[in-house]
Amino acid sequence: MNQKSYNYFMKADTEPYIDEWIAVVDNKVVSHGKNAKKVFQEAKHKFPGKSPLITKVPGKETMIL
Repeated sequence: MNQKSYNYFMKADTEPYIDEWIAVVDNKVVSHGKNAKKVFQEAKHKFPGKSPLITKVPGKETMIL
Protein backbone atom coordinates (compact mmCIF):
# COMPACT_ATOMS: atom_id res chain seq x y z
CA MET A 1 0.00 0.00 0.00
CA ASN A 2 1.15 3.51 -0.78
CA GLN A 3 1.32 5.66 2.37
CA LYS A 4 0.62 8.82 0.35
CA SER A 5 -2.59 7.33 -1.06
CA TYR A 6 -3.65 6.14 2.39
CA ASN A 7 -3.11 9.61 3.88
CA TYR A 8 -5.16 11.11 1.04
CA PHE A 9 -7.99 8.63 1.66
CA MET A 10 -8.08 9.44 5.38
CA LYS A 11 -8.53 13.17 4.66
CA ALA A 12 -10.54 13.13 1.42
CA ASP A 13 -14.24 13.83 1.06
CA THR A 14 -15.42 10.35 0.12
CA GLU A 15 -19.13 11.00 0.69
CA PRO A 16 -19.98 10.61 -3.04
CA TYR A 17 -18.61 7.05 -2.84
CA ILE A 18 -20.41 5.76 0.30
CA ASP A 19 -20.81 1.95 0.19
CA GLU A 20 -18.62 1.74 -2.94
CA TRP A 21 -15.12 0.51 -3.58
CA ILE A 22 -12.63 3.17 -4.64
CA ALA A 23 -9.16 3.08 -6.17
CA VAL A 24 -6.75 5.86 -5.23
CA VAL A 25 -3.65 6.65 -7.31
CA ASP A 26 -1.49 9.75 -6.89
CA ASN A 27 -3.92 11.39 -4.45
CA LYS A 28 -6.94 10.99 -6.75
CA VAL A 29 -9.91 8.64 -6.83
CA VAL A 30 -9.40 7.06 -10.25
CA SER A 31 -12.14 4.42 -10.17
CA HIS A 32 -15.17 3.53 -8.06
CA GLY A 33 -18.04 1.09 -8.04
CA LYS A 34 -19.79 -1.80 -6.28
CA ASN A 35 -17.40 -4.49 -7.58
CA ALA A 36 -13.90 -4.41 -6.06
CA LYS A 37 -12.34 -6.52 -8.81
CA LYS A 38 -13.66 -4.25 -11.57
CA VAL A 39 -12.51 -1.13 -9.69
CA PHE A 40 -9.03 -2.62 -9.34
CA GLN A 41 -8.85 -3.69 -12.99
CA GLU A 42 -9.96 -0.26 -14.21
CA ALA A 43 -7.37 1.48 -12.04
CA LYS A 44 -4.59 -0.85 -13.25
CA HIS A 45 -5.67 -0.26 -16.86
CA LYS A 46 -5.62 3.53 -16.44
CA PHE A 47 -2.35 3.56 -14.47
CA PRO A 48 -0.16 0.60 -15.45
CA GLY A 49 2.86 0.22 -13.21
CA LYS A 50 1.15 1.93 -10.28
CA SER A 51 -0.17 0.22 -7.15
CA PRO A 52 -3.65 1.60 -6.43
CA LEU A 53 -5.06 1.71 -2.93
CA ILE A 54 -8.34 -0.22 -3.04
CA THR A 55 -10.75 0.30 -0.16
CA LYS A 56 -14.46 0.34 0.55
CA VAL A 57 -15.92 3.63 1.73
CA PRO A 58 -18.02 2.86 4.80
CA GLY A 59 -21.60 4.02 5.21
CA LYS A 60 -22.48 6.91 7.47
CA GLU A 61 -23.69 4.55 10.19
CA THR A 62 -20.58 2.36 10.19
CA MET A 63 -18.72 2.30 13.49
CA ILE A 64 -14.97 1.81 13.30
CA LEU A 65 -13.33 0.68 16.51
